[in-house]
Formats: sequence, structure tokens, C-alpha cells
Amino acid sequence: MNMRKILFPLAAVVLLASGCTKEYVTHEHITQQVIGMDMSLIDFEVQSNNWSQREISNGNDDEGFFEAVLEVPEITKEVLEKGLVLVYERLEGGEKPVWTPLPAMYTDRVIIDDAPYNYTTFTDFEYQLGQVNIYVTTTDLYAGEKPGAKHFRVAVQL
Repeated sequence: MNMRKILFPLAAVVLLASGCTKEYVTHEHITQQVIGMDMSLIDFEVQSNNWSQREISNGNDDEGFFEAVLEVPEITKEVLEKGLVLVYERLEGGEKPVWTPLPAMYTDRVIIDDAPYNYTTFTDFEYQLGQVNIYVTTTDLYAGEKPGAKHFRVAVQL
């Protein structure tokens, strides 16, 4: 008898038998978890004058990134050890604003000396006890002008 004819049915039986013991998350189970979560949502508006320019090591004045520090007392030691922190940026445009999770990357175009200049902006974050640091970096670390006003939402879950 061909070995494939024997192994195929045997493998199917093993897969079916092992599949019976798995636990699946149902919609009801997810809903119960969401309702029971201890989560805080905090909105921030960072104005242009709240961005600090940071130079890269061994860089010049035009190279670096921008940083904004958000005070978030909800980020406790317990959150650092067992929780979750997420940050979203609100994008304007269209009929409704859109919240996008960080890190995020966007491409834009400006005119410099009558010539188009395409660049990419990368926005990311890191967090520590009591604060979130937002970073905005553009292509080739060209710092350029400070970012304008930006809206962020910090989600802290314990």
C-alpha cells in the first residue's frame, strides 16, 4: 500500500482530535473583557511652541528631531509592570477626524526656493513613569520648522 494513502488519513485524524481541545474567544467573552478593563483615555493638544528640537549626536543645527513631553500621571509603576500604553494621533481631513496609532509615517511635499521637496515624517513615542515622549523626525533628519499643533490620545490600560 502507498505510504501517502496511510499517512494522509492518519494526519487528518490527529489534526481533528487536537482541534477539539482548543478554546476559542467568542464575541461575548471579548465584550466581558472590554467592559471589565481599567482604561484611561487622555487627549492632548501639542501646540507648535511646545515642541523642542533635539540634535542628533555629531550633527549640526539642521539635523535632528522634535520632541514633546506629555505629563501622564496615569502611567504608574503598576502600569509599567503589568499594563499597556498606546498613543494615537488625530489626523484632520475629510468629513471626520481620523485617529491613527503611533508609530506612523507620512509623506508630504513643500516648495523650497521654487523647487518641490518631498519628505517623509515619522512620528513615534516612548513612555516611562508619569510621562509620554512624542518624537517627530523627518527624512534625512532634516529638522526644518517645528511641527504645528497636533492632537494625541494616550490610552493607558492596567
